[in-house]
Amino acid sequence: MKNLTTTENLMKKKKLILPVLIVWLMALTASGWLGSFILVKIASLPTDNLQWSTYLSTLAYYGWQPSLKKYLLAGLAGTLLPFLIALILTIVMFVVVREKKTVHGNARLANDRDLADSGFFPDEKELKNQKYPSLLIGKMPEHKGRFKSRYLQYSGQQFLMLYAPTRSGKGVSIVIPNGIWYTESMVFLDIKLENFLETAGYRKNVLNQEVYIFSPDGYAREIGGETVLTTHRYNPLYYIRRDPVYRFGDLEKIAVILFPMTGGENDTWVESSKNVFISLVLWLLDTELEGKFKVNMNSVMKLSIPADGSSLAKWMLNEIRSRGNEVLTERWKAYHALPEEEKQGKTPSTYPLSDDTIRLFRQFAAKEPEQQESIMLDFNRTMSMFANPVVAAATEDNDFDMRDVRRKKMTIYYGISPGALKQYQRLTNLFFSQLLNENVRTLPEHDATLKYQCTLMLDEFTSMGRLDVVQVSLAFTAGYNLRFVFILQNREQLFDEKHGYGKMGGNTILKNCAVEIFYPPKKVDESVKDVSETIGYYDFVRTQISRTTGKNPSTTRNKIIEKRAVMLPQEITDLRDQKFSVKGKKTSFSLPQIVISEFCRPFIAHKIVSFDQNKESFFVNARKYSRKNIIDTPVLDIPQNEVVRQLMLQREREEAWKATQPAFDKDDFDDDKEYFPGDDDGGGGGD
Repeated sequence: MKNLTTTENLMKKKKLILPVLIVWLMALTASGWLGSFILVKIASLPTDNLQWSTYLSTLAYYGWQPSLKKYLLAGLAGTLLPFLIALILTIVMFVVVREKKTVHGNARLANDRDLADSGFFPDEKELKNQKYPSLLIGKMPEHKGRFKSRYLQYSGQQFLMLYAPTRSGKGVSIVIPNGIWYTESMVFLDIKLENFLETAGYRKNVLNQEVYIFSPDGYAREIGGETVLTTHRYNPLYYIRRDPVYRFGDLEKIAVILFPMTGGENDTWVESSKNVFISLVLWLLDTELEGKFKVNMNSVMKLSIPADGSSLAKWMLNEIRSRGNEVLTERWKAYHALPEEEKQGKTPSTYPLSDDTIRLFRQFAAKEPEQQESIMLDFNRTMSMFANPVVAAATEDNDFDMRDVRRKKMTIYYGISPGALKQYQRLTNLFFSQLLNENVRTLPEHDATLKYQCTLMLDEFTSMGRLDVVQVSLAFTAGYNLRFVFILQNREQLFDEKHGYGKMGGNTILKNCAVEIFYPPKKVDESVKDVSETIGYYDFVRTQISRTTGKNPSTTRNKIIEKRAVMLPQEITDLRDQKFSVKGKKTSFSLPQIVISEFCRPFIAHKIVSFDQNKESFFVNARKYSRKNIIDTPVLDIPQNEVVRQLMLQREREEAWKATQPAFDKDDFDDDKEYFPGDDDGGGGGD
């Protein structure tokens, strides 16, 4: 806050330049007239021909003659008086804006003048010249201040961090409004698939975007009286470049996410199982043009269990013998030596293995059978999710290209249920890691087709595990026109050493978030204390009165300067008492939010109530439109009995997850169905 205060004072001093110039110009004008007037009056001369330069002309003509000295001195006094007044006014102006010295600080909440300079309230001209689209991050209270009822618009390339406790309304206040408002590309981590239901139809049909949803569990729909599982497909191995220069590096980036090192005693087995994964994918890439296997995760699982019942090591050695022999090598050399016009129809039917494939095959085959068994146990722990028929079908091929999010206006929803977050954590991590890796290769200024910004709306950001690419690339990601909205329950989640990014990684992320929004929780915790500390302190002056009695009674008053937080932790949590009302009746939806940014002092705004039919009809109508126009999603090719079995397993998993969640409190915002007008299917969720 000290740097912000210093900047404010510099800005104030710069703004004084014009007023000071005006004061001195007025002083210059007044000095000539006043000096001339006093000279003429004291000399008892007529003022009919009085001019601004009368005094200066008289002084220049007569000089300081003794007989005229008293008149000239009087005129000089009149000439200097305006300059003296101007000097005093200048000093006063600079004293007023001078940074006041305080004992404990001079923090305060932003006022209208601060907000006017923040950039959160652009006028029509600024909106027209805006280079990047805005995110909506809140709304000012409707009965207070110059900007009452105005939306907070956050444009540019910088990131947003939202701290929102569970059931505090982050979905209806930030995620859904931006899913409707934001006109360029978006990628959602969509827990519960609510954002897809509330915004996808609008984004596709009104904003004219390509819209996709990838759900590893499948999105259940009723078609022809049967429940089917649907999703657009995402194949992680599709993004491996086939050029030998890049192939191994691209594959290794996938492998280290699926088989992460933990620093524990099992890292040896993790490293070995990672190498098995790499070797099997390399085999698929080497033989891709034979057309026997698709290059996808299910094929990797099939290869890991040889169809003839032999061991994996034996199969690997057989492949080396059949595809790594000199006869095959010579056959391919002869083929490559042919002129292009003679190659047609003469391509050898068997493709050779690369040196990397052979090396890794031999490395695994050379291990003892007991070691191979331990390696495959670790391998299967990670890869078993791709043996699930739904996941296998969902990752079989690619229905969208995440490299196009900056080339065309498109929206991708990564849809997953809360209970599946842990089960698919590494797949989720891989999806978003690949999204970032594929889009930080080329800057927009080097490719004219990269015309659009893409915002990643990451709800429950730490649920996917640590995204190493975020820590590595965050400082320059904005330059690639990728923008993040991080959503967490509190700062502790971000700084958690095991499940978050640790203190160093967390601070790296926060330094790149120009705006932080804080939804007050029910109870004072460390995050509340952090916010109180961030807002700052000021000198609270208290008068202490001491009285003495006796023969000579007296009263003494002492001013005591105490340190006082602008907002005490308890005052922050008390903000929750300000509730959204429907027809005069308070709901459980808490309105206030605290906005902390590098653009101005902290201030209190309100959440956007996207289910308020009276004041937010734009969002209400867009949400209703989306629910009535749910986009079609491809049906996965899975037998109906397997669909029924998978739905039952998913239901059991979700029930088990719900049993671990805290009970609802009367102060919790459950969802907006109670307040959402119109349809039988109600509103979206309130998370």
